[in-house]
Amino acid sequence: MNKKKIRSSLYMESKIKWEKHELKVIQDPNGYLFAQGIYRTKILPCDLPEWYVYGYLYKQHGYISAKGVKHLIYTPNYFIENHLYKYDTLYISYNEKIEPYTGEYGFTWHKGYNDAIGGSLIASFVEAVGKFSDYDVSEIQKEIERKRVWYYEKNPKN
Repeated sequence: MNKKKIRSSLYMESKIKWEKHELKVIQDPNGYLFAQGIYRTKILPCDLPEWYVYGYLYKQHGYISAKGVKHLIYTPNYFIENHLYKYDTLYISYNEKIEPYTGEYGFTWHKGYNDAIGGSLIASFVEAVGKFSDYDVSEIQKEIERKRVWYYEKNPKN
């Protein structure tokens, strides 16, 4: 059996590019994935190890690695009450500690992260990081649970 070289932390089902002043979504006819959402590979979804989490990220569907995570920062949104995780962000670093800083106009930004995900993918990704990386996710899981409780208090019929 031919072993595939899985090197990227992110594999997308399609890639997006500008062509003749139009945004085009390109998919491989054989179902091969695009590393980092750019580079065509000979890797199929079934070739990815179990630590790749499938979800909607960067406005398309793909797989992100939960192995080798060095640092996470979760920023929940408690202002918009009608969506559970839609406007939350999870910053992911495979290399270094993520550093928050205050930018112009007082907004908090982050540097040193490799990827940022949002929506329902956050909870499943954090769970996978707890399983496949040597990173303590307990505080993030507590904050995710706190957000879930807050959401259902604000939206009791859901």
